[in-house]
Amino acid sequence: MYRRSHLRQGQVLGLGLAGLTIAMALGGCEAVPDARVGRGDIRNAIARGQLTSPRAATVALVSLDGAPDQVAARFRQSLFGEAASREITVTDEASAHYLVRGYLSAYPGETGGTTLSYVYDVFEAGRKQREQRIEDTIDLPVAAADPWSVVSDSVVTTLAGRSADDLAVALSGTPEAQAQGGKVASVAPSGQPPLN
Repeated sequence: MYRRSHLRQGQVLGLGLAGLTIAMALGGCEAVPDARVGRGDIRNAIARGQLTSPRAATVALVSLDGAPDQVAARFRQSLFGEAASREITVTDEASAHYLVRGYLSAYPGETGGTTLSYVYDVFEAGRKQREQRIEDTIDLPVAAADPWSVVSDSVVTTLAGRSADDLAVALSGTPEAQAQGGKVASVAPSGQPPLN
């Protein structure tokens, strides 16, 4: 029904490398460079201990802009469920270590379909400086005058799952997660070779 586009620079590949860099910079933390995780296998990697659980790096979604209210409500509900399955602890803004501001967009694709994109800016609580940016796109083969009209429940679930994967990888490299688990795996996008 839809196909995944190639990841743009600075996405999961960059997040995996950033997580490794943070892990190695923290004295006493053990990085695991040979543990290779496919992008669609984040939940299993956390369960197997290949990827540090992000559970301790609590997060709050403080804004989600760009989508119509109905789509945004469905997306939020799906995102929270997908986040929980990846051991992401979603809490209120007052008690979160990290704050996330999200933006969703839908527009005509270059090949005649519809392109969906998401951007998340991750901030450390109490600081105005952005820590990380997460972004990606999904191309749908269907076009419509209103691009949001082609966003079905299954597409919302896919978008939320990919978002949760990216957030889990980003949060796995934080000091809070590292203090709890101490391991970060290399993460390869689905369908692409693992990182060396």
